[in-house]
Amino acid sequence: MLLQRPRERTAAYLVYACFAAGLVLSAVMLMRSVTGGDQLNLLARGWLWATRGQFIPYGNPLSTGGKGPGCITTLLVGLPLFVWRDYRAPTLVILLFQAAGFLLLDATLRRILAPHERFLFAVVYWLSPWRFYLSGFLWNPNYLFLFGAVHLWSCLAQRHRPLFWASCLHVAGLVLAFQIHPSFLLLIVASALLWWRKYFKIQWPGAVLGALLGALPLLPWYLAVRAHPVIATAVAGKGFPGRGLLYVFPLLRGIAYWLRYASLYVADDLTAFDFMDILDSDRWGPWLGGAVMIAARALFPVTMLLALLANLWLWRPVRRRFARWRPAATGSWSFARDAIRFAASRATQASPEASGRTWLRGYVLWCFAAAVIVCSAAPTTIMYWQVLPVFHAAVLPLVLWAGLLWRSRQARRTGRAVGLWVGLSLGLAVAIAVGSPLYRCNGRQPMRFSLVSHSPMFEELGLQDTCPWPLDRPGGWWPDVLDILPKDGHASPSSPH
Repeated sequence: MLLQRPRERTAAYLVYACFAAGLVLSAVMLMRSVTGGDQLNLLARGWLWATRGQFIPYGNPLSTGGKGPGCITTLLVGLPLFVWRDYRAPTLVILLFQAAGFLLLDATLRRILAPHERFLFAVVYWLSPWRFYLSGFLWNPNYLFLFGAVHLWSCLAQRHRPLFWASCLHVAGLVLAFQIHPSFLLLIVASALLWWRKYFKIQWPGAVLGALLGALPLLPWYLAVRAHPVIATAVAGKGFPGRGLLYVFPLLRGIAYWLRYASLYVADDLTAFDFMDILDSDRWGPWLGGAVMIAARALFPVTMLLALLANLWLWRPVRRRFARWRPAATGSWSFARDAIRFAASRATQASPEASGRTWLRGYVLWCFAAAVIVCSAAPTTIMYWQVLPVFHAAVLPLVLWAGLLWRSRQARRTGRAVGLWVGLSLGLAVAIAVGSPLYRCNGRQPMRFSLVSHSPMFEELGLQDTCPWPLDRPGGWWPDVLDILPKDGHASPSSPH
């Protein structure tokens, strides 16, 4: 158990130890990962390019209809397959993205955080069970950790003056994130709010260059859309803009995920444990998995209370200023109008003379405001992966609050709590690595489902060696870009290429 607050050299060693432990556990998850439908759709794009020379200029199917814009997913999945012909090769890129994101955040925040807070960030961010789970399998949202890190770095780098390359990377990251997953909108709104409130400056020629560079993967997609308009055709979906604000629950759900990111309370599908694979027992594996699942779902929600207290503490200066504000008129529209005027006042604007910690607190608060705006405007209920772009900001309130407690009279208790947190995080990560549905082949809520045809991709990428798929089953599912091969061997195209 940690009792004393680590000083600079000790904290640095602890950060490196956390980083090494996180890499090892994530690598174990990567090697144990299995595939589902989203993974097969992504792998099919990369495999067609790497083995058949067929370049797919669009991403996965969207829930709103059509295909994801840009060929960035084909590039991210296909390039690793040129080097290592295995279904886990593209996931290695995700792990490298996440490692690069953490190292960039660590290098950025060490200029602001105290040494013990730097260690706390490594614990709450890098050893987070959320990040562990999302580091070992192929999925679009898993790339977003790096884009969130670039967002914070580029904003802080341009706090006092605009910089060409920081602006270039900031905008390029936003444009590329748009092509990876729709939740990029969180970063767009956060950037708009932070720029509006003068938290960073933009070098416009650099921003234009970044937009052009980030848009390059859109060119093949644009040409494909001209030839096959159905690629970009949306269908009428459920919901409507502003649904979260009207029904409230979708908005509260989004805010809850902001709090859960800084806790050990992960989504239920992550804790659908079954240890039958490693125990080689049809009896004890499910029983032990069920016991651990119940314990995790019953006990870990308590850690969300710490994240709530940390956020309330972070909001305290704003709440004090807001308490002195009085709306000029009554009525919902007048109240909203006056609230916007208050947000636009100097009270919420960044000060050039403010300390780095004050700037960082403001950055977190405006990222939270962006999450509230996006969750309010979302036409559907928010899911946990839709808030991931601001994961780095969501964990910072707990880091800053715990860092304060570790300097107070509560230092001894805080040290014990940090040690316990590390143990629980690693223990939960191990349970996820061996018992969560995406990291085992059998048991509770398996990822296996029947496929309507067969393809050489399943053998060439080793999909049938680790956890074989049931192939050639009538009525099954099939990746959208692979040809359907009946038993007579004649191909039937499943979608326009």
